[in-house]
Amino acid sequence: MIHDKCSLKQWFAVHTKPLQEALAEENLKRQGYEVYYPRIKQDVRRRGRWMSIIGPLFPRYLFVNLEQGRDNFVPIRSTFGVSDLVRFGGVPKTVSNALIMAIKEREDQAQGMHIMRRNWIPGMEVEITDGPFTGLKGIFIAKSAEERVIVLLQLLGRDNRVEVTQNTIVPV
Repeated sequence: MIHDKCSLKQWFAVHTKPLQEALAEENLKRQGYEVYYPRIKQDVRRRGRWMSIIGPLFPRYLFVNLEQGRDNFVPIRSTFGVSDLVRFGGVPKTVSNALIMAIKEREDQAQGMHIMRRNWIPGMEVEITDGPFTGLKGIFIAKSAEERVIVLLQLLGRDNRVEVTQNTIVPV
């Protein structure tokens, strides 16, 4: 009986050492393993400035595609950057192909990673963190352009719609 090679393979979760997901991925690939390391790009505020960072979608975890009984699991735990395979009762834990496919399908195809977009909801209270309105609190009204938003601010005793860059507001 002939088995389809792909159908026998399963994904397994790999627990990595802190901040060593990329190192683990690189070293596992060098050993010939098929590895999936989902990443996310997000804007974060550091020292008063917004910057885009790319990091792990699941900190300290990545996935390796193996065939039990055929692939050698032993070298994985001694790979630089790896702590061990995730195990329950001493048995490596599989992750369903459907879950891995669902994670991959949600990636931005052009960038090959997940993109974290801030989801502003009309009526949400926000604070302006930069520019002439720094420190003022207002209400998010709507997005007005690609990187701009409209905020309702209480100025001079009345409500005023102000358009600002979305990177200059944070939720309260």
